[in-house]
Amino acid sequence: MKQLIFAVLLAGLALAAHAETLSGLCMVSASRNIGHSVENSELVLRQGDCEQGHGCNSSDNSSIAWSRWMGISANALEQEGAQLDAQITADAGALHCSGSVHDGVLAGRYTFIPSAGFQQQMTAMGFEDLTAEKLQGFLLLDITLNWVRQMKDIGVTGLTTGHLMGLRALHVTPEYIHAMAEAGYPELGASKLTEMKAVGVTPEKAKEAKALGFQPSEQELIQMTIFKIDRPFIERMRAKGLTNLTVAKLVQVKIFKLDE
Repeated sequence: MKQLIFAVLLAGLALAAHAETLSGLCMVSASRNIGHSVENSELVLRQGDCEQGHGCNSSDNSSIAWSRWMGISANALEQEGAQLDAQITADAGALHCSGSVHDGVLAGRYTFIPSAGFQQQMTAMGFEDLTAEKLQGFLLLDITLNWVRQMKDIGVTGLTTGHLMGLRALHVTPEYIHAMAEAGYPELGASKLTEMKAVGVTPEKAKEAKALGFQPSEQELIQMTIFKIDRPFIERMRAKGLTNLTVAKLVQVKIFKLDE
């Protein structure tokens, strides 16, 4: 442990107070989750030392593209007993998962070494609560300095490290923000963008709502998406003779199942 700390100091990683190394148990397998691409792996990290019967807490279960790994591939997991050192290097730091393959799963121990340079640049942009755990999350989500700068340059407001992780996990891109603005919704609040993307609000749905004669707010767009108030439903309600429809009325119809 002393040698590791010495190496970290030499690398300059102790320049930031929160840049301690994380370690624990790791497993890497081929993705079998519905909806995940075959090009993805499944990574499970358990921080702490489970072998001692304490300090073992599940910290992350992530889908990672194989293209981000070095030292491992889907084919390598077919080699029973193979000794592998799987690595991911990103702006936020470097992660190693070293162990052996058994039944298609690499199981072993991991270390995550945060990048002091990344921390310093993020701090310069106003993000100060960068714990090692959050930096590990940044690595898993592939949050880059370039993407953070894009979010800030576009003018997204209310950004925190938590919002950055939420926006990245939901694939909120500059293209999505611009497309929503073109559809008439120039929302730049981090919380609202996260909420809209989380429930599936898209520029296409916004344009369709307007084409149907509505001028919904961002919150009404969220409600329309949650309750599946779409063209077929609205046209069905109009065919039943319902007039002067508003989003609020349509939501009530859905809630109280008045369309059944």
